[in-house]
Amino acid sequence: MPSETSASVQARRLAFGQRLREVREELGMKQSDVAAAAGIDRTTYGRIEAGKHAVSIDNVFKVADALRVDVAYLFTGLRDH
Repeated sequence: MPSETSASVQARRLAFGQRLREVREELGMKQSDVAAAAGIDRTTYGRIEAGKHAVSIDNVFKVADALRVDVAYLFTGLRDH
């Protein structure tokens, strides 16, 4: 059984992934577009959006740049779980 911390971390990954998807779709971009612009494998990017990949801060910056938004915008509306 996962610990409470693990459940909390997983919930945050899911919320962040959903936020990435929202922003990407608002911009009319495909996962492959964002991944290519960020220099990240498309499968890895898909796993980030699905909340199944622990994304590094470096990749958060790359994704923000690819989406042409401020990093803080990617965290807008996320709740602390």
